[in-house]
This record gives sequence, C-alpha cells and structure tokens, in this order.
Amino acid sequence: MIYTYSMQKDLAEVKALLSTIPLLSALGEEELPSLAGEFSSLDLKAGQSLYSVGDPTDGLYLLANGKMQCLQAGEPQKAEILTAGEWVGEESLQGEPQRKCSASALTDCALLYLDNFQVKELLLEHPAVHETYKVLLKSRKMAERIPLTWLQPNEHIYLMTRKHPVFLLLNVLWPILTFGLVMALLVLFAQQWAGIAAVVLTGAFTLCGLWLAWNINNWANDFYIITDKRLVWVEHVSGLYDSRQEAPLGTLLSVGIQKTVMGAIFGYADIVVRTYVGNIRFNRVGDAPIIGKLIEVYWKKSKIGDRDEEAETMRAALRRKLGGEAETPAEEELISEPPLDVEKEQPAEKNFFQWLFQDFLRIHVEDEHIITYRKHWLVLLRMSILPLLGLIIALIFLVGVVTWNITGIPYELGVMMGFLLTVFMLCWLIYRYIDWRDDVFQLTPTQVIDIDRKPFGRLSRRSAPLENILSIEYERRGIFQMLFNFGTVYITVGNTQLTFNEVSRPADVQQQIFAGMGAHAEELRQREIDEERERMTEWLKVYHEESQSQDTTKQLRTPPP
Repeated sequence: MIYTYSMQKDLAEVKALLSTIPLLSALGEEELPSLAGEFSSLDLKAGQSLYSVGDPTDGLYLLANGKMQCLQAGEPQKAEILTAGEWVGEESLQGEPQRKCSASALTDCALLYLDNFQVKELLLEHPAVHETYKVLLKSRKMAERIPLTWLQPNEHIYLMTRKHPVFLLLNVLWPILTFGLVMALLVLFAQQWAGIAAVVLTGAFTLCGLWLAWNINNWANDFYIITDKRLVWVEHVSGLYDSRQEAPLGTLLSVGIQKTVMGAIFGYADIVVRTYVGNIRFNRVGDAPIIGKLIEVYWKKSKIGDRDEEAETMRAALRRKLGGEAETPAEEELISEPPLDVEKEQPAEKNFFQWLFQDFLRIHVEDEHIITYRKHWLVLLRMSILPLLGLIIALIFLVGVVTWNITGIPYELGVMMGFLLTVFMLCWLIYRYIDWRDDVFQLTPTQVIDIDRKPFGRLSRRSAPLENILSIEYERRGIFQMLFNFGTVYITVGNTQLTFNEVSRPADVQQQIFAGMGAHAEELRQREIDEERERMTEWLKVYHEESQSQDTTKQLRTPPP
C-alpha cells in the first residue's frame, strides 16, 4: 500500500515524544533534535491497514497518537495492542526483508516514520540504541517464557532481567569442583577400600547433582522487573524462601549505578533505585547503564500517563456533572450496593489439629492482602529444647521399663510414671509450639500489628497506621542472627515503638513495610485527588448553571427587534 506522507510535525513536539521512548533512552538531550528532524509523519484512519504479513519491510514506525493492533501470522488470538510511544514494524530493526505480522489502526492514529536506510544509519551512528534494543528484545522473550501469576490483569511488563550469567557460572562451579575433589581423594584410596569408594562416589555424585540443580534453579528464579505500575525484585530460594520487594513506579526519586572492580571486568553493576519509601537494588545485573536509563524513561512515561489519565478522568467527571448522573454505569451501583439476600460464603470450620498445624513452621505467610511474620524457627527450637529433651528421656525411660531393662522400679509404677512423664513433656512441647505460633506480626494495607498471645492466657495487641510511621530500622545481633539472617525490626510511631522480634530476613521485612507505606500513601493521595476533583467539578457545574441562568435573563430582558 502506498501512502502520502504529510508535513513533518513540530520538532519540539517530536523531540518531547522521543525523550519518552525506551529504545532511544541512551541518546542524550543534544542528540534528540537532529533525530527528530529525520522523521516523516503519517496519519491513519480507524480501521485502515498499515501493512500485512509478507509485505516488504519498508521502515520503522513510531506511534505518536492513537491505538493500533498487530496480528502474528497464524495466531489471530494473540493480538498485540500498541499505544502511543511504541514502535510498529520492528522487522526493520531486525533486518527482516518481509513483515511477520499485520498492523492496522484501531483508532485514528498519527505515526512517525523512518525508512530502512535511516534505521541503519541510526543503529550505526548510535550503537547504544542497538544495545538497548537487544536488552529489550531479551527481556520480552524472557517475559513471554516465564509466567508471573501475581501480576494484575491490566499490568504490563516493560523490562525483565536477572543477575549477570557470571554468577550462574560461579554457582555451577562449586558443586562441580566439590565432586572433582571427592573423586581425586577417592582415587588415592580406591585400591584399599574399593567398595566404600564406590558408595561414597555415588553419594557424592547424587548430592553434588542436587546441589547443582538447586543453584541453577535459584539463579534462574531471581528476577528484577519493571512494569507499568511498579518496580519489583523477586527472589526465590528453592524450598526455603520466597520474597518479593516492590515500590510503585511513581515513587521513584533517582537511579544510581554502583560498580566494583570485578564488575567492571565482567560487565555487571548494581542499580540503586531510590524511592521515597526506601530503596530497591538490582544487584549484579548486566547492561546496568542501559537498564538504568530505561528505568528513568519508564518513570517519565508513567508521569505523562498519569497526567493524561487524570485529564481524561476530569473530562468524564465534568460530563457526568453537566450532562446528568444518569450516565453512571449500572454495574457500579451493583458493586457498591450488593443485594441483601446474598450471603457471604463462610469458611469451613477447622478441627483442633487443623487449627494447630495450619501453616506449620511457616514464618512468612501471605493471605490475600495481609502478610504475617513469625519468629525464626531457631527461636522455636530454643523454646522447645527442654521439653524436647524431656520427651526423649521420658520415652527412653518408658521403653526401658516396658522392656524390663530398668528393674529398680516396680513395673506398674514405672509404666505409670513413664506414661505420665511422656504426656507431660508432649503437652509442654505443644504449649511451646502454640506459644511460638501465636506470636505474630502483621502488615495490612493500612497498618502494622504486633500480636503477643499466651496459650490460655493474656492477649496483647498493638497496632499503628502506616501513615504515622516515622522510621523503620532493623538489627541483627550475634553470630547466630548473622549466620541465619534473622533479627528485630523497630518501627517508630510518635513516642512509642513497635518491635517485630527475631523475624527472618529483617531487611526484607523492612522493605515490605516501606512498600506498604508507599502503596498506602499513594491510595491516600489518590483519595485526596478524587475529593478535590469532585469539588472542582461541583464548582464548574455551579458556574455553568449560573452562566446559563444569566444568559437566559439577558435574553428575556432584550426587547424583540
């Protein structure tokens, strides 16, 4: 299809658009004006096709306004919706001679265009643009391959990356070197203890193989993610720990790069993203300068998107005020006032053992919007050591009496004493477990809660709203807390202090509270904006009615000609 390109858009407008494009994030401000002058502009009507599968690749398009749809060949169910600021026709960047998908306008669209020659010139003159594209392409393939069930339905991944592959190599080397060392030692003693050597070799191979698989899986399941809503660090230690630290994208303050000598040699660095609710670190990632620039561009896009969304919301509110409230969707009324005859489904009642052993030994539980922390399992072990030793001694005593190995005590009396002592120690052990289990610290969307409950005894509950928190600190004392990574989180609220005692990974707990504070602050801010918008629309409605009233009065007073 042949198009006639219209006059070039205002260079300042094009430059402003290019400054929000992730692919061009590596370009400086001084390079954007000259690039803006290279683009031609093209307008499409809703429903008009830009190109189809198999058409020659003529160039690269940048969607400046509107929405477009891209359909892959043979996969009509995987339609990709493109919005302002996204590229159309990436075959030109990849050097493909033909189009692999079809593109058409869903709404009236304005596009900017570079032909193939201009695209090649752009990539040759600015190698950082090509490197940025490779990072984005790798991220897209990773996001398509790895499902993330915790994402919101309307949330889109901008960027996804892992730690540098050199750390995968290091994780792989340790079990391989260990197995090689075992083999070397066994060779020296194989002639003397051939049978034992074979058993040891088999066991070493199995353990090192499991260790190798465990290390690979841990590296593969640590992600750093940027979506259109937030920054996320997902950390997974197989069988031991799951963590997700995040901060809303709108809370970002600055992006910094920290590089060591080894990082400069192997090409990795730390990206420190500072937000007003704490920091998120992208540790030891490759292409750190490119990813840092991308984070800044995505932050800028989010602010522009927020302003556009606010303007559209304001227009909709004004239309409702001036045009009548009858336009409010009926679905909202149904959601806000559910029928009275609909009963909530009650949770199934649990018996004693289900209540006792639910979340058994779990120290980090996420239930809907509430995160529950318990003390580290070493604390449970410390609390249970005496009843556990007593239980073992009671069982040994009881078995000794029953098997006639202890004859200094009458048989009936010994059995009775052993049984009662065993039951007492078992009850003591269960009491200690319940005491550990019922000391919980909770983070809800609006507050932090410290619950200290004694079995069959007192209950202490202290809470604080997230907006009243002044500071959050944590500390780890002693070799055991440092070795097993647990400690105490101190939350200062006014003149008082809440303590999350001996929780696992206190730094992560601190970060999750910071993230909760950020989300809650954003919710409060949005509520204030909604209230202010409602006042503004009410004032404009009164102004509109007053203007109409004055116009009507003037018309009535004006004598007919």
